[in-house]
Parts: sequence; structure tokens; C-alpha cells
Amino acid sequence: MPLPTIPCTGSISVTVQTETGPQCRDLILECLKVKKVFDEFALRDCVEGIKFELDSVPRGGSIQPTLILKHCKISDVEIKDVSSNCLKMLKFSGKCCCDVFGKDERGHIIKMRVVDIPECNTNLSIGEDGELCFRFSVKREYPDATPENFKNLLHFIDEGRFELQCFSEAVIDELNNETDCELLVTNLGIFVAIKFDAEVQVCVPVLGYCEVEEVLPIEDTFCERFEFENLPSFNPAQLDRAITPYNTL
Repeated sequence: MPLPTIPCTGSISVTVQTETGPQCRDLILECLKVKKVFDEFALRDCVEGIKFELDSVPRGGSIQPTLILKHCKISDVEIKDVSSNCLKMLKFSGKCCCDVFGKDERGHIIKMRVVDIPECNTNLSIGEDGELCFRFSVKREYPDATPENFKNLLHFIDEGRFELQCFSEAVIDELNNETDCELLVTNLGIFVAIKFDAEVQVCVPVLGYCEVEEVLPIEDTFCERFEFENLPSFNPAQLDRAITPYNTL
């Protein structure tokens, strides 16, 4: 649900330097809707013996250590107020799942699907389509937030006007990245960054609106464009410039 636009009130005057000297200008107050990051944190995990199925056999038989994680989506999101009498705290929980790709020795990108994660003491899991998933549950303290600011933060959460975003990077063991046909068993380390943002309204003073100049497209013909084409390298070499032919009667 988008925020309703609230008009800014009040006025501001400033002195600006012009070609004819200083002048007093009234600033226009505009309300802008922007995304504000209220908090962010990074997590890590590592697992040995993770198994991937590859869409194709990599050239050279190995996958480069740095994996490509794309289309990361966050689900099962829950944010709770777990404050105590002396601490202002929030608890964030959810799951971030990403599609996994790898590069072979020639730089070809290959889709990879997770098929097995042997360790049970890990935050990693397998998505419905073989995505690499990371489950998190983190408590965050806000000792510097005033009671009013923390109350506003809780208001955003209660209204559902927030968004959690996840960004991930992962590497595999470069000493254990050889594939067996279309199967890779290796060790993996992953970093996951979580951002908590919400749409807010900022009252900004501006001098005015920028003029939008209409740029008309320049129409030229094929022959006009051809005039700027470089002369090809003939063999044997010919003239260093092209001469426009003319008709003789």
C-alpha cells in the first residue's frame, strides 16, 4: 500500500549569486517519496560436501571458485519487536533463495542446482527448483534510536510498509572444484546481506523545476551516413582516400 502524499508546509528564502548580483529567492517545498534503509546486516555460513547438478559438462572439467548468484528472493519474512525494559530490539527472520550459476575454464556460464547438503547443523537448504537457500534469524539492537524514532519504525512494520532485500555471494573450494561429468561435490562458503528499508516522504526545498528541452531527431539518408564510413583496406593498397565519382557527358 503506497504512502499518501502529504504536502509540505512553510517557506524558505535564500540568497543566490547571479550575473547582476545577489538576489533573494523563495524556495519551493516539494514532498519526495524515497526508499530509506533503516538497517542492514551481513551473515555468513560454510558447508563441506555440498553437491551440485550441472546443466552441462564444463569445458576443462572444473568450475571457477566464484559462483554467480542471481534472482535472489526473500520469503517467510517476519519482523518482531523483542524489546526489553532497557533495550530497543527487533528480530528479523526469513529465507533468502538464489539461482546458482558457475563459469567453466572458458568463461561459459552453466546453471547449477543444489541436490544435497549433507550437514544438518547449517543455515543452508535446497529450494524447490534447486536454488541455494539461506535461513536467518537475527536480533538487532537500536541503542541510539530515540523512543519516537523507534515508535515510527514499529509503525512501518505494523502497516506492512517495509521491504527486506537479500544480496548473496558464494565461493567454492578451488582445490576441490573438479566435476564428474555433470556432478560437482565441493565445499562452499556464502555471505548474505539483508537490507531493511521502507518508503518514506522527505520534504525537500528546491529552486524550481528543470526545463526539459525537446531534442528533435536528426534525419539523414543512407548516403549521408555512408560519407563517414572508413575506407576499407584493399590488397594491394590503393588510394588513402575515396574520391566521389562524377558523371561525364
